[in-house]
Amino acid sequence: MSTELNRLSEIAARDSKVKFTSLAHLLTEDFLKGCYRELNHQAAAGIDQVSYVSYGKNLEQNIADLVKRLKEKRYRAYDIRRVWIPKSDGRRRPLGIPVLEDKIVQRGVVKILSAIYEQDFLDGSYGFREGLSGHDALKALELSIMRDGVKYLIDVDIKGYFDHVEHKWLMRMLKERIVDRTILRLIGKWLKAGVMEEGERIRNEVGVPQGGVISPLLANIYLHYALDLWIMRKVKRELAGRIYLIRYADDFVIGCTDREDAQKVWGMLPDRLKQFGLELSPEKSRLIEFGRRAYLAGKKEGNRLDTFDFLGFTHYMTSSRKGGARLGRKTIGKRHRSTLIAMNDKLRKLRNLLSFRELHVHLCRILKGYYNYYGFAGNAATLNKFAYAVDHMWFKWLNRRSQRKSFNWEEYQERRKRFPLPKPRIVKGYAWIYAVGM
Repeated sequence: MSTELNRLSEIAARDSKVKFTSLAHLLTEDFLKGCYRELNHQAAAGIDQVSYVSYGKNLEQNIADLVKRLKEKRYRAYDIRRVWIPKSDGRRRPLGIPVLEDKIVQRGVVKILSAIYEQDFLDGSYGFREGLSGHDALKALELSIMRDGVKYLIDVDIKGYFDHVEHKWLMRMLKERIVDRTILRLIGKWLKAGVMEEGERIRNEVGVPQGGVISPLLANIYLHYALDLWIMRKVKRELAGRIYLIRYADDFVIGCTDREDAQKVWGMLPDRLKQFGLELSPEKSRLIEFGRRAYLAGKKEGNRLDTFDFLGFTHYMTSSRKGGARLGRKTIGKRHRSTLIAMNDKLRKLRNLLSFRELHVHLCRILKGYYNYYGFAGNAATLNKFAYAVDHMWFKWLNRRSQRKSFNWEEYQERRKRFPLPKPRIVKGYAWIYAVGM
């Protein structure tokens, strides 16, 4: 199957106008069994309550039946189970959970479409793409500010992006590349699937459900046409200076080297997004002066630049050791605090449910994940504060595992030598950011 997908990629790369007419035949039994194995084994079940393990007990027959229904056009998309996930700001976001078979087929369609669209997506798009990450987007941001002369930034927040993707526009965009009716019909079924919440069915006329396997790709395709191509192929030609777009899914910033260019883009952006059913959040979107040149000019006049948040970090300009300017970053304060609160709550709940060794393994896993993302150039001080807080939190809850106090601080330090916690470290430093040829 990798040969077939590679062939799709080659055709797509060779001709950006070609439309793909025959793709559904790739959804074979072997291909879909591979898609099943790629799914999260522990993910929650959909409304049919079929788990990964139970489906896998009779995998051959289940997949054979699924492929037969696909070929005979008897496959139907189930309603999505909606749950609400707390956010760091105290609000909640909806998460849609499809049934397992929908996840399998969606995974297959994602692999097929990704082979095509990875040749189309522009360099400024980083979210949910194989081989790219938030760190790559942060690197691009640093280079645009420190190396490429960005002096103005448009910091953008789209109101409820996933909930406002218009189906008619999305299908129209897909047809620029995909004309296989079976694939388009499948996507249409998933978009129109109802939402089940507390026993009530809600019709889905707009939006893509957060949590769907195919949703991130569809969301990327939507903004590829609605935003990326418009900025980099049309707007760019009308500007006097340079423009940079750095987007991770619906989270993006636009950098400009010229003031009038920035004001022009800022003025055009709301109408462009409105055309596709999207709206800027006025409280969270703004045009600011920012960058190395802006900082040095402001420093002479005693002016401080605004900060902005992007991909979990607060970004700010500060002085370098040699008296110049550098881009600083630290974990967003709310994110830092909410993570500590959540960790404290988890340790409190688990302290008497797990053995010490199990609890230690669990905490180490959480810390490694946190440090692997937030261990980015410039964030060492905040990481050390986080590690200090976790250390004291760990001591507190270990001492509350029984009625009697387990040990004092010195005894705790001895145990920590035998069962150390991961140390905070910078995973992606300035050497990685500025390495030539990366």
